[in-house]
Amino acid sequence: MKKKVLVVLGIVVVIIVIFLVIFLGDKPLKLDDPQVTELYSYLGEVDIYHCGGLNSYTGDEVKYDTLSNNNKLCMAYYKLDDKQIKSDSHEVTTKNDNDIKICEIGEGIRLAAEEGEDSCGYQIVSSTDLKKAYSAIYGEELPDDTSFYINGTEACYLNGEEYYCGEAETFVYSLTPEATIYRLMNKASEKLNEDIVITDYYLRISDNKCYGSNDSEDEISACSEALENDSVEINEEFVQKYGTLYKHTFKKNNDDNYYWYSSNLK
Repeated sequence: MKKKVLVVLGIVVVIIVIFLVIFLGDKPLKLDDPQVTELYSYLGEVDIYHCGGLNSYTGDEVKYDTLSNNNKLCMAYYKLDDKQIKSDSHEVTTKNDNDIKICEIGEGIRLAAEEGEDSCGYQIVSSTDLKKAYSAIYGEELPDDTSFYINGTEACYLNGEEYYCGEAETFVYSLTPEATIYRLMNKASEKLNEDIVITDYYLRISDNKCYGSNDSEDEISACSEALENDSVEINEEFVQKYGTLYKHTFKKNNDDNYYWYSSNLK
């Protein structure tokens, strides 16, 4: 009799466990869900010159404090929509020691004119809008930095409550070799603790060689060998086969909005 009771209890326990896994486990999310695509955009663009490249794909765990303030401010800038960015221009007022034409705007802001031009085109961004974009991506307050680069030649400078963004007097040169980046979203789910986790495949190809992170030179030999075949097609199947799987975690803030929390190898 006791054995029958134990068997029945065992079956009940198994049923309960299955129930909990099905109904209280991870909730799958569609990859084309607007919320998923919005959160995925927080990771950046495949352009290696855009805000320092895909800084979340390093092979190590990456969190808020891992990223430079410049790249985080840059990411916030690119989150703004067209309606939040105003365009303007200013006539050249002087030249610097390198004979570059300079436009002096506001208090201490100096922008460079493009070669052959007698005026500087620039953009104006509200610091309030930038703060909101920054907080949406990182769940943190905007740092005190008053200027940042948005690419190798353009920078944004704070003047009062607005940023002026245009050609910088000093350029930022990158020695990063040319590369093509491929990313493929794999899965998205909402966890029991309400975190949203997105996994994706990452593949960087430079000089016909494959790498599994944004900055590592650890080559994926099998992938590089596959590229030696001139007829090989780099498609979803190829990226899934040779790419490195990453996990990106997004958490809720006090307003129930999600922000990027961390990225690391799956």
